[in-house]
Amino acid sequence: MATQPVGTARAALAPSILLLVGLGVVYLPTFWDLFHGAWSSDRNAHGPIVMTVAFGFLYFRMRQLLSQQRFERNPAPLAGAAALLVGLVSYVLGRSQGVLLFEVGSLLFVLSGVLIAFYGVRTWSRMWFAFFFMLFMIPLPASIVDVLTLPMKIGVSYATEHLLYWFGYPIARSGVILTIGQYQLLVADACAGLNSLFTLEALGLLYMNLVRHPSVVRNVVLAVLIVPISFTANTLRIMFLSLITYHLGDAAGQGFLHGFSGLVLFLSALLLIIGVDSALSWLVRNRTKRDDDEQAGLQLPAVAAGAWSKLTHVALRPALAMLVAMVATVGLAHALTPTLEAAAGGTPLANSVPTRFGDWTEVPNAGAQAELSTAEDGGRSLEQPYDDVLMRTYVNRDGVQVMLALAYAKEQRQDVKLHLPEICYPAQGYKVISLSPASLAVTPAGALPGKHMVASSQNRLEAVTYWTRISDAYPQGGFDMRMKIFRDGLAGKVADGILVRASTLVRDQSETKAAYAMQQDFLRQLVAANDPRGHALVAR
Repeated sequence: MATQPVGTARAALAPSILLLVGLGVVYLPTFWDLFHGAWSSDRNAHGPIVMTVAFGFLYFRMRQLLSQQRFERNPAPLAGAAALLVGLVSYVLGRSQGVLLFEVGSLLFVLSGVLIAFYGVRTWSRMWFAFFFMLFMIPLPASIVDVLTLPMKIGVSYATEHLLYWFGYPIARSGVILTIGQYQLLVADACAGLNSLFTLEALGLLYMNLVRHPSVVRNVVLAVLIVPISFTANTLRIMFLSLITYHLGDAAGQGFLHGFSGLVLFLSALLLIIGVDSALSWLVRNRTKRDDDEQAGLQLPAVAAGAWSKLTHVALRPALAMLVAMVATVGLAHALTPTLEAAAGGTPLANSVPTRFGDWTEVPNAGAQAELSTAEDGGRSLEQPYDDVLMRTYVNRDGVQVMLALAYAKEQRQDVKLHLPEICYPAQGYKVISLSPASLAVTPAGALPGKHMVASSQNRLEAVTYWTRISDAYPQGGFDMRMKIFRDGLAGKVADGILVRASTLVRDQSETKAAYAMQQDFLRQLVAANDPRGHALVAR
């Protein structure tokens, strides 16, 4: 039998090595940042699991296709180049502007482009599930997570409260804050179940793809039922933590047993999935014979030695061109990255905002109002996005009180930006009754765009006026905020931002119009009195 010279074998591997080097140059920094950033938090802890399983499944599927002699080589350079171009452009935008959805998501297009360019669309189509599975490892934008997480947190808190009350425990709830006995527990974003939902849904889809059950009904029902299964398992976890805290104290509830509760979550979810799958197996008796060509066994298939040459037999020039394009992409992303020179910190809010101005005087030790999160250690995170926070209550000569909240962040990024009141209030037990745009005449230069909101909690009704400023703009929602940060980033600058909120207690909604007018007058006087050396409340 003829043997291939060593030099020839090495030359055949050279294009593949070039591609691996290019992928490493582009994505090793991304994965380093993920492991030390988004994936290190409880919110996205499922990312490394999904990544490992996705690449493992990709390898398994390659072996399977090679063993079945279905790994074809029908290059489609134009289609592959198009997919690669989309991926590299997404990477440049995502990496430079801090948009993980684009940066991490670009990996799917880049890998797909390489595979299609050298092996063809048909071969890629036989491996599509591996790329679909990678979607679950992409950290979702915080605005989407907030929208999805809040109702899940409220739902889990509601279920925990009623179940433990039914068992005779002294428990009450306000929004996502549970009070059991003498202890208060905050159901955080990580406890809402969104990360466990993603992990369980991903693993459930992987299980169905590997087993390839012949019943479509069973597969669809099981995939859909993973959502309530995740919710049920997470409710059990919150109940577990509540009972530990009630019986053993707060230290036990926040210590080792808090981490152990995560194991309880997945064990209970696994048992529920097995139970549901077993029930579906009993209900659905579809014995249709499967095509051996489509059957995917769990055993790693054996591959003939010569079959691996299909993977390594890659043209040198296209591989070199891809390497150059990937390296150039990294350079372009670096060039477009905005310099982190945020606006000067200025005088702290507590010093720049006077305790007395116009008709208003601060009320010392005033009653509680809706809270704003701030970092205790000076750092910032998704849940604690502010560098400076001020909360005061003022009263005028007529005895009318206005609650003021200012939250400043010197650096607005896609993953850490201002929190909107319509998101924060419901988390603390309020119900947003109305929310509408408002034109606020608070500066001599003219009106600025803000919002009016009415929120209720038990016997408390609150009328709120607020605006958000990012750099020189006043975005009206999460998407507008993202687009402003994105435009500033492409212009090479990092913007600061501030939330200005005034609220008043009212007896009913008929008083809100008068409350809004009074709040506008209060804010106009506040803007005029604010020290110009401090954080700007409005664009200067």
